[in-house]
This record gives sequence, C-alpha cells and structure tokens, in this order.
Amino acid sequence: MSDLRERIAYLQGLAEGLKLAEGDQKDKIIREVISVLADFVDELENLQVAVEDLEMYLEEFEEDFEDFEEGDEEEFFSEAPGDQQVKYIEVECPKCHDIICFEEDILDDEDVIEVTCPNCNQVVFVNDGSMPLPERKKEKSGDSAPGDEDL
Repeated sequence: MSDLRERIAYLQGLAEGLKLAEGDQKDKIIREVISVLADFVDELENLQVAVEDLEMYLEEFEEDFEDFEEGDEEEFFSEAPGDQQVKYIEVECPKCHDIICFEEDILDDEDVIEVTCPNCNQVVFVNDGSMPLPERKKEKSGDSAPGDEDL
C-alpha cells in the first residue's frame, strides 16, 4: 500500500508542478482522478486492516476448534454421572399376555402409580402394595427403550 500511496503523492506533485488551471475542464478531471485514486488507497488500506483482523480471528477460531477436536473424546461421549444403568421390571398382562416393562424406580415411588398395558389398557401393576412384587430384570442402558435388545 505504501507504494501506491507514494505513486499518488508523485502524481499530486506532478499536477501541482504543471500549475493546472482552476477553470480548465481537463485540469479539473486530472485533479479529481488523483483525488479519487487517493480515496481508493485509503479504502484499500481499511480493507487490508479488516482482512488482517479476520485472518487473526480465523486463526484463533481454528486453534480453538482443533483444541475441541483433540480434546478428550471420552469427556464428550462418556456417560454423565446421571446416566446410570436403569433397571426394568417385566410384567405379563393377565388379559392379553403382552410383556410390559417399566422402570424399577416405580416400586419405591411415594405416589401411587398404576402401570397399564398399552395394548388393552388393563392395569398390570399398582405400587400401593395391593399386588405382589414382580420379578426384577437385569440392568439395561438408560439410552435404549425396553425391548430394544431384541431388534
């Protein structure tokens, strides 16, 4: 940019040395062209500064992104402390004989909860002590729905 600025200063010096007349149309055009060129150089310098700022920002962004990519993948993809194994209870519906699964936590819930068969709407378990405790099943991942292991 400094080369362009020097060349424009040279043109301005030449124009002054020619003693361009104020009223002459050709002289006005020459002065205006030199002025416009000077404005272009100013704008180019502003754009160059903006591009340099964007390049710095992009480099910082890339570094942060690389740090993110190189980070401990287990940290991002491991189970969170709340993602524990969920135990399910299986109960056979006395009416349609479907197997209904529900979380074991329902057994200990203080509120009365009725588990109904989604097929026939028959109540298959109530946690109020009026029904015998169903058989407990093995643990399953909290991410999968009951019965997904058969798919």
